[in-house]
Amino acid sequence: MSEETKSSDFTSLETRPGILFIGSSNVGKRTLLSRLLSIDLEDAFDSSNQVFSHGWSINTKYYTADVSLWIAHLHEGFSIGSLPIYNKLAALVMVFDLSDLSSFVALKDWVDGNDISKFEILLCIGNKVDRIPGHPVHAEYRRQLRKIGESGSFDDLNVEPDEFGISEIEGSSLLGDEEEPSREIKRSCIEWCTDHGIEFIEACASNVDFDKCEYHLS
Repeated sequence: MSEETKSSDFTSLETRPGILFIGSSNVGKRTLLSRLLSIDLEDAFDSSNQVFSHGWSINTKYYTADVSLWIAHLHEGFSIGSLPIYNKLAALVMVFDLSDLSSFVALKDWVDGNDISKFEILLCIGNKVDRIPGHPVHAEYRRQLRKIGESGSFDDLNVEPDEFGISEIEGSSLLGDEEEPSREIKRSCIEWCTDHGIEFIEACASNVDFDKCEYHLS
């Protein structure tokens, strides 16, 4: 199956060091990149066999760099070796939905069938942590919202004063009806990542404030 690539300046992006975001459909790859780039990528690509690219200029007090970002859906037969920028890829960011076990299994199966040792940076993001019942971030998030509510600053958040956070029963747990404690879910992911030299983090790309609570607890 041929890959279709979208880019405003494909030739220029091909020459830059590349960062590949990969994962099953609907795990939040575009939402993560939308936050990273501060632009709306929600409708960037819809077909499961498309590869979307975008330029990114990194500016820190230590260095500046122009890189290319690439987003690809995992699907049967997908191979990073078929990408035209394969030799320029320096970082691999794998994304899965913490509330959907199949998206994690798909990543593990894909890694088993591909050589990821070429990447200098390996990162795995467990997204949608807000959908995990009993996760400690829920309590921290509600605590922060109560604190804000007491100060009368709810205008800064997209929540109602009587809604203290995302419901812990919203969505499903990673193991479906068998609600494994969140610590066991995290332990399993960390063990797999450690075995493959991958850094693991949890995220809530769709809710910045919830994500900040996750960061403070990590």
